[in-house]
Amino acid sequence: MARGARRAKSPFRAALAPLYALDISWRPGRTGMGTLVDIDRREKLLDEGLDLDGLELCAVASGLFQEGDPHGYEEVLEAIGMMQHCPTSSALYVAIWKLLSLSGWVGDFGHCWHCGEAVDEAMAMNWHAYQLACHACGKGMVISAGMRKGITAQFIDSDVGSNVRLSKNDLLCWQRMIQDVLKQHGLKAPSIINEELS
Repeated sequence: MARGARRAKSPFRAALAPLYALDISWRPGRTGMGTLVDIDRREKLLDEGLDLDGLELCAVASGLFQEGDPHGYEEVLEAIGMMQHCPTSSALYVAIWKLLSLSGWVGDFGHCWHCGEAVDEAMAMNWHAYQLACHACGKGMVISAGMRKGITAQFIDSDVGSNVRLSKNDLLCWQRMIQDVLKQHGLKAPSIINEELS
């Protein structure tokens, strides 16, 4: 769409910095998206310290939403917006989980994804075969009640969520869950998540 935009003399080069909102105009082509005609860079979508996480999120989104899909932009914008209100340690996980949820790949933390039964919020659950399961449906990695509450708080209320800090063990469990879901669908987890697990 932006042919030659990275060339040194391109009038679009400076405006096409990643993670900014853009107003664009283009000329439709016979095939594909067409050609970029004009661009106006607006506000930055993330604080500078979250740039790398934002790019990782976009990489995951490119696997979830293929070119030509009628959706994806609003979902990515919503996930990026959530990153601003989360503790830095969990911002990427919250955003990826939001995308996975909006894509229908994961369920909520209050029900067994296998049988659909509600699970008491004080009970632990299990991560089994890429699903959050009640004790009757599967054994696996234990997902504590505190972890479920902590993750859920970050999605329900940004004021509460911004004050919730997950333990290192809970973050490791959540990383594993994200890796498993993405792997199940043939996608690679972001390098930041892979590095932190090792």
